[in-house]
Amino acid sequence: MSASVVIPQRRILGLIFLTVFMDIIGFSVIIPLFPHLLDYYIQAEGVTGSLVRTLMSVAQWIGGDVVFQKKVLLPVLFGGLLSSLYSGLQFIFSPIWGALSDRLGRRRILTITLAGSALSYMLWIFAAHFWVVVLTRLICGMMAGNIAVASAAAADITEEKDRTKGMAVVGIAIGMGFLVGPIIGALTAPAVMAQGSVIGQGIPVASLALNPFSLPAFVSACMASLNFILVLAYFPETLPPERRAGVDAVRPSIFDLAKVESSAVRRTSLANLLYQVAFTGMENTVVFLTFALFAYSPRDNAGLFLFNGGCMIVAQGMARQLVKRLGQRKVVMLGMGFAVIAFALVAFIPQPPGGDTTRMVSWGKSAFFVGMGLISFATGLILPSISALASLYSSPTEQGRNLGILRSAGSLARVVGPITAALIYFKTGSHCWVYVCATLLMLPALWVVRGLPEPQTKGA
Repeated sequence: MSASVVIPQRRILGLIFLTVFMDIIGFSVIIPLFPHLLDYYIQAEGVTGSLVRTLMSVAQWIGGDVVFQKKVLLPVLFGGLLSSLYSGLQFIFSPIWGALSDRLGRRRILTITLAGSALSYMLWIFAAHFWVVVLTRLICGMMAGNIAVASAAAADITEEKDRTKGMAVVGIAIGMGFLVGPIIGALTAPAVMAQGSVIGQGIPVASLALNPFSLPAFVSACMASLNFILVLAYFPETLPPERRAGVDAVRPSIFDLAKVESSAVRRTSLANLLYQVAFTGMENTVVFLTFALFAYSPRDNAGLFLFNGGCMIVAQGMARQLVKRLGQRKVVMLGMGFAVIAFALVAFIPQPPGGDTTRMVSWGKSAFFVGMGLISFATGLILPSISALASLYSSPTEQGRNLGILRSAGSLARVVGPITAALIYFKTGSHCWVYVCATLLMLPALWVVRGLPEPQTKGA
């Protein structure tokens, strides 16, 4: 009897992992492209009556003429706006898709959202104008309910005591997707752009309304389309009709934090929010920083993302042993301590004089990679352990709700972090204050975790 239950459950969890993994890859392909992608549209449309020109006028109103003196500043602001736009729509629509899946079933909603994502990436292939890029991010953000629905499917097939294990499958898929997606985006990006065509690829941009980034867009579209086909062909319905009427359609969010009985869960969620605001601000400006400091192309950034992913994997491999020796709370504190050092180190790497990347200080690149490695290592320690803390502080009947609130805190951070970091970078003209603010955010987060009680593990 157990075999007949365990085997289907493993198969469904495997499909859930694959669905989330492929979805995150498709979404994150664009991350390393932002500086060059946005600079391309600014150069192509900046003098016409386009959306780019309107945004440039707003940027000039915010920052004055200085925004045109430093080439990197406008793409930083536009990148922050696009990232926060996507995350804001995801934050709004994820609970809606989740509630609809409670009434209509998980499989049906997954096919709708994946079809919408595939459509947005197909539009990106033919995005000859910047407004089309914005439209693709709008559609993609509205359709970003896959993770919420996949998490609900994992909850459907796991008992309360095993709920954390099911959520871990989704978390691992997200982490691996964010590792693989940017690397694919960097490797498929054009090496050289000139005179309206992609050199070395023979794609005339003017014909078929293609753009220099149509190949990464094509990869994202293929991932989303394949994901849609796999779900349509193999993903079983995990919520039978007889159970749908009894499902609570109210989805937990960070705004429900005050209703949580456990003060330890509330403080853990607050610490997670603070850390994620700092991390997502860094994550969405780092490619602009490498462009400003080292004149990195998207393909140069592939090595950086691979290095960061390696450091995160090492940290996650060590985390289990560290937890046995120190406990979950102290592992989170250790990770946050590393993050303080890392953010502060990167903050004080000087800008090249006059923007000349050939005059970068000799220790700048070494300090940058040490800082990035430490941040990635810290993240590998913090995120799994902070989820485990929220689980350990929760009663069995509240685990799903409290972990949902914790994830909602991370989603809200993805709205606040990118645009806040972009505005700071934009207004100051330097990465320094972005990383100084990230360092300062880590101090109250560390203080909150330090005051948490030691969680009681099972069998203790």
